[in-house]
Amino acid sequence: MSASADTRLARALDAGPPTGGWFLYGDAVRLRDEGAKALVEAALDPATRDFNFDQFRAEDVSGEQLASTLAMPPMMAERRVVTVRDAERLSPSARKVLQEASGALPEDVVLVVTATIPKGSRAAFYRELKSNCTAIEWSAPRTAEIPGWLRDRARRRWGVELSPRVAQAIAGAVGEDLSRLDAELEKLAGLGADEITLENVDALIPRTRRIDRWTWLDLVANRDYGAALRTLDDLLTSERGVGLVAGLVEHHLLLGLATGGGASVVRETLTRTGRGYLSWKADAYAKQARRWTAEAIERALRRMHRADRHLKSGGTDRGVLTELLLALERDRRAAP
Repeated sequence: MSASADTRLARALDAGPPTGGWFLYGDAVRLRDEGAKALVEAALDPATRDFNFDQFRAEDVSGEQLASTLAMPPMMAERRVVTVRDAERLSPSARKVLQEASGALPEDVVLVVTATIPKGSRAAFYRELKSNCTAIEWSAPRTAEIPGWLRDRARRRWGVELSPRVAQAIAGAVGEDLSRLDAELEKLAGLGADEITLENVDALIPRTRRIDRWTWLDLVANRDYGAALRTLDDLLTSERGVGLVAGLVEHHLLLGLATGGGASVVRETLTRTGRGYLSWKADAYAKQARRWTAEAIERALRRMHRADRHLKSGGTDRGVLTELLLALERDRRAAP
């Protein structure tokens, strides 16, 4: 996922100037190409940049040209840098040259290759690049991770703060395309404010939905089932029932942790189980947990698992989720 890609690259750059081959791939082109630029800047001596930097678009370079460029030593510098963008468009001869060269690079040459690997591709070309180079993939995070990724990206790259509600609003308005999300962050950062508000988001990012999945999950977690039911049709224009129920199950399991130990236990557990991407919302889980008992959460989870089975056996999204919300509301009213 992109969050780990950003972290891996940052750690590599912190360790010193890059060496060897680097293969950056994935669908988040804007972020991937930014990573390639950071590698180039870290590897080159600014004073001799013009003599030691060659960059090629895949469709414009021949195998012969690529081979001769990779064989050239640096001039008056420790390293020479060669970049190849969009390697999926290379000719067969250029692919062969790059594949072979990536496994036998001179110590003073840094190779940076970017690509969007075609879905389902099993080409040996990509496997060899991953094996021969330091390979980093920029791909979309899990849906639940996106607001957390937005908050981290806004702070680290654009120097602005996003509250959880604002991050959820941006994710709900834009979707899961990381390149577009980052472009919207850049636009918001251009306002010059230290912290972005919901009003800023509404003014600059067109919203096609009245509610996003994260706000809807919060409604259910806050036991406001009436509001969740009223907004369900709008939500289902962009979400699938199975995904929403899976989100509810994960959310309520975290509520269960919060009922027993508060936000700190939630954070510790998420980190230990490799789901630190949800830690940004630990305080919200703890606040929502005050509306629950352990018994009520257990009952709700049983209903959600039943709803999941109904969806997977052919039940309609609207019908199953409506039945689930009504059952949860009956449980809430029946509680002492």
